[in-house]
Amino acid sequence: MAEKYKVIFIVGPPGVGKNTQCDKLVEKYKFVHFGAGDLLRAESKKDTEDGKLVNSIISQGKIVPVKITCGLIKKAMDEVGKDKIFLIDGYPRNQENIDGWNEVFGDNYKLITSIILGCDEEALEKRLLERAKSSGRSDDKTDVIKKRFKVYVEQSQPIEAKLKEMGPFIEVQATGTIDEVFGKITAELDEKLK
Repeated sequence: MAEKYKVIFIVGPPGVGKNTQCDKLVEKYKFVHFGAGDLLRAESKKDTEDGKLVNSIISQGKIVPVKITCGLIKKAMDEVGKDKIFLIDGYPRNQENIDGWNEVFGDNYKLITSIILGCDEEALEKRLLERAKSSGRSDDKTDVIKKRFKVYVEQSQPIEAKLKEMGPFIEVQATGTIDEVFGKITAELDEKLK
């Protein structure tokens, strides 16, 4: 039987700490981390047709077409190989993402677990505006943040219920310190990795 891609999805609203927790998970478990957003931002800086399209969509706070995102993720995974566990951050964000993922990967992946992070909007907006002081990200502006929350509530929140149906999941409120949140995640993750 052919080896499958081993995947952990990590999702949650903008500013919930997906990237921060991913860094800690990579350090502890040696996962290979791909942020859908990071791959798209890297692509948006390229002077290619896809790059220009991605840049235009991101700067409006909208979601990039699934075919581009899945293509970038699969290409990055293929460069590493199937012997690693892939931590995929900020994906899937809507039903189209799930459909696109299934189209690209079919049953050629094993979902180890989904990590679903939550936090209230007011706390998240403060975090994002604080991050904006040093991030240089075009989407860390108040008007774009509000649009991102609206997109999250309308499109991404319903997907969290779908992820729970797709396989094992860990749900954590991302309040408290970074280490407290990490402790909550790893307590459950250690069980899923056995």
